[in-house]
Amino acid sequence: MGSLGERKRIQLPHVVVFPCPGQGHMNPLMEFAKRRAYRNLHVTFIATERVRERMIQAQEGAAIHVTSALQNIRIETISDGLSPDCEETNDVDMRMDLMKKVGGLTFQRVIERLNSQGHTNKVSCIVYDSLLNWVPHIANKFNITSAFFWTQSCAVYAIYYHFYTGMVKAKDETENVRDVIEIPGLPQLCQSDTPSFLQSSNPCESLLRLVMDQFSTIFQATWILGNSFNELEMTEIQSINSLIPIVTVGPLVPSAFLDGNNPQDQDVGIHLWKTENCIDWLNTKEASTVAYVSFGSVAVLSKEQIIEIALGLKASRYSFLWVIRPDQNKEGKNNVHDFLNGFLEDTIDQGLVVSWCSQAAVLNHPSVGMFVTHCGWNSTLESLSSGLPVVTISQWSDQTTNSKYIEEVWKTGIRLNKTAYGLVGKDEIEKSVKTVMESEDGVELRKNALKWKTLAKEAMMKGGSSDKNIEWFIREVIGRTAAA
Repeated sequence: MGSLGERKRIQLPHVVVFPCPGQGHMNPLMEFAKRRAYRNLHVTFIATERVRERMIQAQEGAAIHVTSALQNIRIETISDGLSPDCEETNDVDMRMDLMKKVGGLTFQRVIERLNSQGHTNKVSCIVYDSLLNWVPHIANKFNITSAFFWTQSCAVYAIYYHFYTGMVKAKDETENVRDVIEIPGLPQLCQSDTPSFLQSSNPCESLLRLVMDQFSTIFQATWILGNSFNELEMTEIQSINSLIPIVTVGPLVPSAFLDGNNPQDQDVGIHLWKTENCIDWLNTKEASTVAYVSFGSVAVLSKEQIIEIALGLKASRYSFLWVIRPDQNKEGKNNVHDFLNGFLEDTIDQGLVVSWCSQAAVLNHPSVGMFVTHCGWNSTLESLSSGLPVVTISQWSDQTTNSKYIEEVWKTGIRLNKTAYGLVGKDEIEKSVKTVMESEDGVELRKNALKWKTLAKEAMMKGGSSDKNIEWFIREVIGRTAAA
């Protein structure tokens, strides 16, 4: 491909990036958008009105580098069919149906407006979240190419696709639940290793339909992109590529903490909660002495589980930084507010609890020595990219599969399983933290984590596997734009 200077002399394409409106989906797609903008492409990022309002509220007092990281990205808003001030709803079917009907209509109006603003703003490609399976229809209506973007691991991509096509079934011919599931390119899986929506105990039929429907229009997309890298999931990628090829362009974490191509990119730049400054507190701690604890943007832990984690952290005697979202710490019946107040008083010299933080900056701070995580895919990639060993307490969705890979395939962490009472106990928390921080097993986990950090960095550096794939994608879009 020609140099950047040569590319500037031709009309560069305009890429629209359209995530599902959730923190875990927006993060990788925003990083993808920033990397396109850094390569001097025109990029528009789509956010719902509700998301934009929450972003504005959360940005109060945000660091300057967050704003500058997004300065080359245009943000357009659409409606998701819900008023900005209405209460959140757990009715997935209703929300996704409104997103398709109302969001789809307002998204088309954005495309029409961008196309009417002149040749430089005409949309060349739509990169869309795989959950928005109706976007290819809109792209085809405007004769625009589209890219299906997978936000989870390639292993989970393969699992879902094999279940979607019926190549693998959850039950045998006698309707007995399968204990062992075999999928080409993947390690042998117990049913409990598969995503929770595929397990016999799954209570979320609407979410199972949602994840399966991702594949219903996949062949209408021009390309399939994934947030992973070849070295991490080589056999999985090779196996699934014989059926439904995916091009890996990750890990999509802030550049400053990975390849260093864009030193200003130190934060995703979009947050649905106000980030708190915990760096000053971390600066007071010695190297590799802090356990960072976070369960992401969706998981809601029970009061009982939070208490067990708190007591385990206290007993470990290691410093801890714990993210507990505002919706997990409200005053009222069955909340943890009162308990946490007392707990923080007892551990004032040991720990810090914040409502939200810039996770990439925390994971790469020298005082942080480990990560206690729900094992969502973004957090998994961020832990691997920062070279940190982990303790996994998976909750749902793909986290069960990611946890298996962390412990048994990549060997960078310890997987904790719930007891018959549905909890991970305080003794297990204490033991696992001490194992990672001070045992020979912990030394080996850290060694493996640092190996993956090096490979992740190499994948995204110039000439690396993901860098080549990104350049290939840009070349493909430019070629089709020129031919249009």
